[in-house]
Formats: sequence, C-alpha cells, structure tokens
Amino acid sequence: MSLLYLDSACDGDHARISRILAASPFTLPQLRTMLLHEVHPVLIGNLRSVAGVWEGFDHDWLAAAIATQRARRWRWPDRWCWRRYARQQWAVLAPAINAKRIRAAR
Repeated sequence: MSLLYLDSACDGDHARISRILAASPFTLPQLRTMLLHEVHPVLIGNLRSVAGVWEGFDHDWLAAAIATQRARRWRWPDRWCWRRYARQQWAVLAPAINAKRIRAAR
C-alpha cells in the first residue's frame, strides 16, 4: 500500500498493489482499515511534501512509524486530513482485489 504514497504517478501500480493484496491473508475490511488508519496517516505527508520520496519506503521504518501512530492518542488532523485520497485509492483497489481472489479460487 505504501506505493500509493510515493511522489510519482501510481496509476500503473494499482494492478501490482491489488495483486499483492489479493494474495495476502487479510480480508477486504482488514485491508481497508490498514490503508485508512495505519498506512495513510503515516505516509500522507509524503504527498504534501515538495521533495517527497520517489523510490520507496524502508519497510522497518514504515512498520515502526505505523506502530508509533497506532500507540498515539487519536487526533483529528492525523486521522482525517486528506482521507479522501485514501478512499479514492481504495475504491480502485477493492474491486480489483476481489476480482483477483475470485479468479484465483476457480
């Protein structure tokens, strides 16, 4: 999911991301929660930055940042700023994930 937050065009990445997520053991509601409440609050700043990350995020850093975010008290700006972006991405990913899982089950 972190590919969605790189400072580069991600339209071509949706197929790759949905393929990876479809192969994961997580349900669609679990994946949506991860995107909206874990990945998005940590990485949305990259899209706001003039010099954001282009190549990828360090997995260890991302896991630690998500753990820190989850441990923090809820704060309105962290949770709701730019959430529309995450919802738009999920609207593209969810049907693709579901379709890939249905095809794999056949």
